[in-house]
Amino acid sequence: MRPQPPIRPWLAALVLGAFAALPMLSLLAEPGAWLADPLSELPVKLWGHATYAHPDRFFGGPVDSIGFPNTGPLNNPDLVTTALWGLLRGPLGDVAGYNLILFLQLWGTALATWALARDLCRDGRAALTAGVAFALTPLVLVYAVAGAITDMLNLWPYPLAMLFALRALRREGWRDGLLAGLFAGLAVASCPYNVVVFSIAVLPGGLWLPLALRDRFTVVDDPQAAPQPAPRQWGRAAVGLVVVAGLIAGFTLVQLRAVMDDPDSQMSAASVALTRHQPPFEWLEPEVPDRYTAYLVDYLRVGKGALITRELGSRYYRAFSPGISVLLLGLAGVVAFRRRRGMWLWPALAVVGVLASVGPFLPINRAVSLPGPWNPVWRLAYAMPGGAMLLEPFRYGLVAALGLAICAAFGVSALSRRLGGWVAWVAPVVIVVEIAAVSPVPVPLPTARLEVPDLYRHLDAHLPPGAIIELPYTRMGTTVFNRQHFAHQLVHGRPIADEVQGFFPRYLVENQFTARLLFEENQGTLLSLDHPDPTRFDADRRRLAADGFAGIIVTPQLYADAHTRDRVLRHLRTLGQDPVEVDGRLFFALPRPP
Repeated sequence: MRPQPPIRPWLAALVLGAFAALPMLSLLAEPGAWLADPLSELPVKLWGHATYAHPDRFFGGPVDSIGFPNTGPLNNPDLVTTALWGLLRGPLGDVAGYNLILFLQLWGTALATWALARDLCRDGRAALTAGVAFALTPLVLVYAVAGAITDMLNLWPYPLAMLFALRALRREGWRDGLLAGLFAGLAVASCPYNVVVFSIAVLPGGLWLPLALRDRFTVVDDPQAAPQPAPRQWGRAAVGLVVVAGLIAGFTLVQLRAVMDDPDSQMSAASVALTRHQPPFEWLEPEVPDRYTAYLVDYLRVGKGALITRELGSRYYRAFSPGISVLLLGLAGVVAFRRRRGMWLWPALAVVGVLASVGPFLPINRAVSLPGPWNPVWRLAYAMPGGAMLLEPFRYGLVAALGLAICAAFGVSALSRRLGGWVAWVAPVVIVVEIAAVSPVPVPLPTARLEVPDLYRHLDAHLPPGAIIELPYTRMGTTVFNRQHFAHQLVHGRPIADEVQGFFPRYLVENQFTARLLFEENQGTLLSLDHPDPTRFDADRRRLAADGFAGIIVTPQLYADAHTRDRVLRHLRTLGQDPVEVDGRLFFALPRPP
């Protein structure tokens, strides 16, 4: 094998930037659009970024503009995007600023993964493959980008934390351990949910560390030098990592716990725990339509028809296969470097990520799985701190994607030495072509426009002061919530009943007058409610104004059919006043309490 010449970091950054910008090509067909599905969580995310883009609210706190009248504190789930949003929306505008943030997140992840892979395989050109494979893995493109789950895009701290942690094991001094702690702490601060996912790396890592002592992961940073175990240096690495990461993570978790433990919290620990998985894990069984897990066969699926679409609350896409080319390159890397003991950490990480992502029943497909929740890897992940709070085990697929990306870089390095340096340039292109042509990723990615009707800027002309309720709450008889209400709220500034969590607002369900409205529009769907209590209609109708609501805005054309629309309007007319129609919307003013 002949080594390849190094690549300059600035050139690697330019190449990776070009690849990270490829998803933005989806905007060419619709300039000025948001890179997200129209039915995604985009309006909620934008509401959060705008609400928290103030120094006194950056980490979360009391919020009275949503969840009315059950107002209370919320945490900010995405500090990084909020900070960038506050900096970029002014000079660039909302749409361009948001799309640029997506690019920067993908680029940062690609650069961080490239740095880790270059340090491991000592081949900067081959490491380009790792950066592209991880940053553009289909799960990121369809779930985080198309679904507007912006906090999930904070993946860049993990390769950097691993990079400096591994360096700290083999290089003298404190710096690498401190940097490892810094990026580990930033991982917690940027998205605690992702930390739960990547914490399963300790499972293969604990088995690998003894091998690392025998495989030149020591103070001497030279693969040709004799191993020199240095327990003192390993102690320094541990201290630097734990102390710095602990300070940042501790502050973040204390802040999060304070919000969740507040008795008035809109995202309380008790309410979150009620939605999480408990034995016997019925929600995670393979035959559940809205599954939260992957199947093993999902990691080999090709074709646009293999895209998994879930519509409950919002529209989410899922695609788990990292790509056949990545799998083959990763296999080549494992075979070529099988004698390097340290190499086995990365395929082990991939296997653990895959097995954890399929959940407790370890399904091959919908029909073939374990007869009980006995998957040992998932059970270990579930038992780890925070593991029981992970709603979507398929997110462990991100860990698998990182492990496979590093293996693929080793494969490209081995092939480049045998076939020539051109392999390192062609491999990332092959990966992207596969994503565009035969992976489940929709190409172009979906785009959205958030056009708020002008009437929301002039609600005072049609309704007295107070909170508002918008109907229908779901779209056209589906199980997708009308998240546009959050975009409207940013314009009119009044409190709304809608809540961040993907459930009906507590007040609208408890109040039997409004529960009847939700009942009518969601009969026969997964969101069907129990029949409301008609004996409470009169009292609860009067409660609306007493509790601070000024009116109900109805968009009749958004109901699934005329019968549903008429039943809802018939119930609303018991308010005793005819609605005012403005630009196709009906304004029902609530009678003021005496």
